[in-house]
Amino acid sequence: MSATSRLKELRWHLRRGRKKVARIVGFNRRRRRAIKRLEAELETRAMFDSVTISEIPKSAGAVAGYTGGSWPTYWDLVKEFPHAFVLDIAVASSYDARCLDIESGDATVAEAIPWLRRQHARGVKRPRLYIAVSGASQLLALLDDAGYRQGRDYLLWTAHWTFEPHLCGPHSCGALQSTTADATQWTDQALGRNLDQSLVSPEFIG
Repeated sequence: MSATSRLKELRWHLRRGRKKVARIVGFNRRRRRAIKRLEAELETRAMFDSVTISEIPKSAGAVAGYTGGSWPTYWDLVKEFPHAFVLDIAVASSYDARCLDIESGDATVAEAIPWLRRQHARGVKRPRLYIAVSGASQLLALLDDAGYRQGRDYLLWTAHWTFEPHLCGPHSCGALQSTTADATQWTDQALGRNLDQSLVSPEFIG
């Protein structure tokens, strides 16, 4: 092979190499942009709750707190986060709020229906129901039998600490097979703190 032919071949390989590099750079740029969009979406759809209000980041766009019980944080959250969506949580079915905490020591699954009926009567269109994902199927079946439909009559907030942001459902964790939760509390150690974080649907904080 002559020196001229060898030079042409090297130039061809160089051009090809540059095109490959350009494609890789372009792919990485698109990937970085996609990651940034995903991070921004997760941030806007994050809701925090903690009995220690100082653990909640000041930039939080959505927070939740109890109206009664041992840690009544709701009214302090309203003052501390005037520009955020602040969800009030009832720790017992005797309290009125936009969310009922169904877990040991608080409300029971059986109390969900009369509580929902009372919230509807006072004008809350879609009250939230918080429950560990292990008990969600029982709750959903009870509500379904009573004629209450998720999304229309109430919103479901599950607790499932996988430490990965997700909405419980057949296409994520698989812990629910017939529906997808409207919000899922996926960690109790957000930002390395004593802090719960939930991924929420736009409807949940709407």
